[in-house]
Amino acid sequence: MKLSKLYSNKTFKSVNFNDGLNVVLAKVTKKTDLNKSSHNLGKTTLITVIDFMLLKELTDSHIFQKFNDKFSGYVFYLEIILNNGKYLTIKRSVDANTKISFKLNDTSTDCLNVTSCDYVDVAIKKAKEQLNEFLAFDVLPNWDYRKSLTYFLRSQKDYNDVFQLDKFKAGKHIYWKPFMFDLLGFNGTLLNDKYVLDDEIDAQKDFIKKIKKQYSVDEEEVDKIKGTIELKKIEQIQLQSEIDNFTFYNQERLLNKELVEDIEKAIADLNTEEYNLQYEYEKTKESIKNKTSFDIEQLKTIYAEAKIFFPNNLSKDYESLVQFNKEITEERNKYLAEQLANISKHLEKVRTDLKTYDERRNSLLSFLKDKDSFKKFKTFQIDLTKIEVDITKLVDKLSSIDRIATLNEQTEDLKEKLEKLVKEITTHIRSNDNVVFPQIKILFNNIFRYIFNTPALIYIVPNSQGNIEFKVEVTKENEIDITAESQGNSFEKMLCISFDIALLIAYSKHSFYRFVYHDGSLEGLDNRKKANYITLLKRHCKEHNIQYIFTSIQDDIPTEILNQFSPKEICLTLDDSGDSGKLFGFSF
Repeated sequence: MKLSKLYSNKTFKSVNFNDGLNVVLAKVTKKTDLNKSSHNLGKTTLITVIDFMLLKELTDSHIFQKFNDKFSGYVFYLEIILNNGKYLTIKRSVDANTKISFKLNDTSTDCLNVTSCDYVDVAIKKAKEQLNEFLAFDVLPNWDYRKSLTYFLRSQKDYNDVFQLDKFKAGKHIYWKPFMFDLLGFNGTLLNDKYVLDDEIDAQKDFIKKIKKQYSVDEEEVDKIKGTIELKKIEQIQLQSEIDNFTFYNQERLLNKELVEDIEKAIADLNTEEYNLQYEYEKTKESIKNKTSFDIEQLKTIYAEAKIFFPNNLSKDYESLVQFNKEITEERNKYLAEQLANISKHLEKVRTDLKTYDERRNSLLSFLKDKDSFKKFKTFQIDLTKIEVDITKLVDKLSSIDRIATLNEQTEDLKEKLEKLVKEITTHIRSNDNVVFPQIKILFNNIFRYIFNTPALIYIVPNSQGNIEFKVEVTKENEIDITAESQGNSFEKMLCISFDIALLIAYSKHSFYRFVYHDGSLEGLDNRKKANYITLLKRHCKEHNIQYIFTSIQDDIPTEILNQFSPKEICLTLDDSGDSGKLFGFSF
């Protein structure tokens, strides 16, 4: 698939793309006018329009949405050359951008005045499927054409990483790494399944944590919970029997036992603890008030009155001692303040517990002294309900533990599957079945090396999670010692460009993309590298039937190179003379 021409029903610089090399040139006509610029003329915007015509869905940040008032009424036409030799025109308007029309022709045709199309106002989702059928790519069958499109429409923001495009930055690795694995000739389904398993295991673990938190359960408490349920059921039967017989002797004995043995003892212990804490609290407060007191002048006076010589060194020693004591006291008071806060917090809890036990004691005393049997009957009914609720909660806990055990077993099964899959991926990478990846590696190195006279290496490594990392490095001659040269912007950009060209060449015998658009590819390059780059582009375009489009400011192209381009190869010229020199004939 190649680009043929792009035009519109309103002011727009139409573009007729050459079959091979294409230059989108931005001219500086007024170099002395500091208010003019060769930027913002439309060379980058052209990518946006092409992407729009290849059915990119609009977001609020898209220029056609942000400046909708300026682009209202615009209808664009993009003619592409299919790999079967036919010409397909895609018609799309800004106002009704979700309705797409197609016209298929045997030769290049201007559809501006064509009244009918073969497919009219097709909904955007269906239109993508239809365009996918028209393109008829015989590679990457698991992915539609838009997944790989941005590798062949690289704007400035897509030069930061060879493999991970800007549109993939915010998403999970599953959204692009399996695709890249496929693109490099591997089985992307393996990697996709691996990410799916990772997500399933994480979901299971999160669900188990949620159950544990919701029911406050621990798998080791199974026997304890079962024993508690049995005791609660015995208590339930006894209480139900007394309620049925309207006799409360046993329950009153139990309550009396709770009052005497449990509550009174707890209150006595808490009273003792409160006293001790209060005493410790007061002593700590007193300790903080104590300060180190030492008057060196008073000591000198005593020595003078006793007519004893007081040496200066001794004075310094005393001053050092005083300073040391001050520091020790400050550190000690800091610790005491923390201790005071802890004592106060503990004391508050003890008093809260005392209040709770006291309320329970008063309630039991009131109940035991009450002679109204019907009132007691109602109270015991409430207690019976509470026991039944407790049993239900304990049974739920037990069920939750069983459920957790089942989930843990399922998680272990998933982990076993994951381990097998990781081994399978590793074996798959090491096998010799993939003929595409070695070819891409060689092409990539040859392209980059021709331009920079420096080898470049693509390789794949597994990380600590068993996932795949795609690596690219500029190397020394032995291709093992990694250098830092690939960190430069020019190198990074040319690594991306070399990769894209290598892909096109590797798949040139297949039905796939046969064009690539690189924005600002010459910026920052040494003139000698620019010459190498252009020479290489022309050779590959001719040898492998590739259409190459790049944008450049005129000043970035040496005169001797610029003069080599034919008028046909310079497919679009923009300039800073005014709005008329811009892509749309106006500023926005």
